[in-house]
Amino acid sequence: MYSRVPECQVTTYYYVGFAYLMMCRYQDAIRVFANILLYIQRTKSMFQRTTYKYEMINKQNEQMHALLAIALTVYPMSIDESIHLQLQKKYRDKMLRMQKGDPQVYEELFSYFCPKFLSPVVPNYDNVHPNYHKEPFLQQLKVFSDEIQQQAQLSTIHSFLKLYTTMPVAKLAGFLDFTEQFRIQLLVFKHKMKNLVWTSGISILHGEFQSASEVDFYIDKDMIHIADTKVSRHYGDFFICRIHKLEELNRTLKKLGQRP
Repeated sequence: MYSRVPECQVTTYYYVGFAYLMMCRYQDAIRVFANILLYIQRTKSMFQRTTYKYEMINKQNEQMHALLAIALTVYPMSIDESIHLQLQKKYRDKMLRMQKGDPQVYEELFSYFCPKFLSPVVPNYDNVHPNYHKEPFLQQLKVFSDEIQQQAQLSTIHSFLKLYTTMPVAKLAGFLDFTEQFRIQLLVFKHKMKNLVWTSGISILHGEFQSASEVDFYIDKDMIHIADTKVSRHYGDFFICRIHKLEELNRTLKKLGQRP
């Protein structure tokens, strides 16, 4: 039902994507945000006919771009090229600062673009705190900030791992100014890069553990062995598919032209 009304579809995807983000299911959050942003990109002219629709869709479009920037910084993976270009245009500087572990940028984007929160508990109206209305938001912000703090060094580790195929643990620890507990950070990286990902079925809460990280590694004694898992793009297959669709469209048009 919701998919028949574009405004409902966009809003639903926004809340589902945000819920996935707060559950640390970053791969699902990225998939949801990227899919609906592509939909908005392709149907934008339809919304421009009505002012109030365009304003609402445009606002949620901005919100989802910001949340997608957060998710991709925490969990780097490949997305559609057009969405990637939009992100670079809007949030390139902020994403670079987030990659360097700046917590203020994370909190700024989260504060501006998260949904409004309500408390499920009825307050004591005889003794209501002046900032009671802010407590649900502050609680969600704390949960988000704690998770980001756990991952503060992971994007830096990821950027170094992409540059090498083998590397001594001590050398990488030296680059990052870590102590002997650096192995723990590597294990945290492995753990955080594995997400519960929805694959099929009615329930979007179910899924399988997968990793979409562009790098993988294992440690053998004191040496890190790194593998690039990024799949090269098959441009030929893309163009062949489009040629077949064009030929099919031409055949359909010829049949329509032959009708009396």
